[in-house]
Amino acid sequence: MKRILRILKMILIFFIGVVIVNILIVVLYLNFHPAFGDSPSVESMARIKKSAHFDGEHFNNLVSTAATTVGITKKKRKINRWELFKNFISPPKGKNPDKAIITDTLKAKALDNEEFVWLGHSTVLFKTNNTTIITDPVFHNAAPVPFAFKPFDMTNTPKIEDLPFVDVVLISHDHYDHLDYKAIKKIKSKVGHFYVPLGVKAHLLRWGVADEKVSEYDWYEEASINDIKLVFAPSRHFSGRSIFNHRQTLWGSWAIIAPDIKVYFSGDGGYSPEFAKIGQRFSGFDMAFIEDGAYNQSWKQVHMFPEQSAQASIDIQTEVILPIHWGKFDLSTHKWTDPVRRIGAALRQHNDTVPEQQHIKLATPRIGEIFSLNKLPQSKWWEDE
Repeated sequence: MKRILRILKMILIFFIGVVIVNILIVVLYLNFHPAFGDSPSVESMARIKKSAHFDGEHFNNLVSTAATTVGITKKKRKINRWELFKNFISPPKGKNPDKAIITDTLKAKALDNEEFVWLGHSTVLFKTNNTTIITDPVFHNAAPVPFAFKPFDMTNTPKIEDLPFVDVVLISHDHYDHLDYKAIKKIKSKVGHFYVPLGVKAHLLRWGVADEKVSEYDWYEEASINDIKLVFAPSRHFSGRSIFNHRQTLWGSWAIIAPDIKVYFSGDGGYSPEFAKIGQRFSGFDMAFIEDGAYNQSWKQVHMFPEQSAQASIDIQTEVILPIHWGKFDLSTHKWTDPVRRIGAALRQHNDTVPEQQHIKLATPRIGEIFSLNKLPQSKWWEDE
């Protein structure tokens, strides 16, 4: 009996040791792997502390917001967690593409003024006033580990090597599906300047971007390049690249006011009254890249449903909307084509109730397809996938 107890004790000690070692590995990984970024410098921290949106520990939204499970019972919360787990482990038919998405070969070096190309998710490359701009350049996984949240298979996957020199990189926030560590390291040598939210500069500096090539901004602060005004505007979201730095960097959207075009990039966020204020502040936009995907009832305050995305486009007074944040990653429980279908239906309903001059056009390019406001792609290409 004593021998059995000794064996059981040894087995228990072994398993406790394994658990401790694994915990240490995770802690070391979280603290030392460069993908998790870095803490703000003394200079950056001084600016953060002066922000009206920083409470001394965290940044806060303009309206009360919780990241998950707002108004959901414990029973419903457990159901939602199980649904999420089940959907990611064994996705139902239609949740992800059955085969490689047919995409265009990226010919971005031929990009002309007032031309756009969507590269999937929230990455849009465009040119105006002889200035090339890219939003949230993500070309790899939407996670800090190589096996999680891989991009969908594509017939022609956009590559950083296919990009021209990029004058402006606009970052909305530091989540992994918007700030790609590997991409930043690869793209930094062919970028003029990075424009980022407060606190995010530290990540880029750790990844080897030169200090003079990065500027960070609070809400409604602005920069100027080649007669183009770049304004960092609020969104209703949150930030963080590990369990230790939740809401310690800022998040937001961008307004790009150029001589020949006005563009709005929503970044990520739940529906907010601020959309209408942004629309009034800038007297509307010619084009808006609006978040439309990865929504779920469990995080409804920090990600919009497609009908809310349509309403946001109405609020900001845009003429054309390009749905983003869909078509590249499996980040929720809905079918991969639901976002574009639902926002299309919502916009048709809106357009049926207002005069033609108030209609909002929906741009639906394939990934890699170059287009302009004068030649909008409006085919339902996902129906053929």
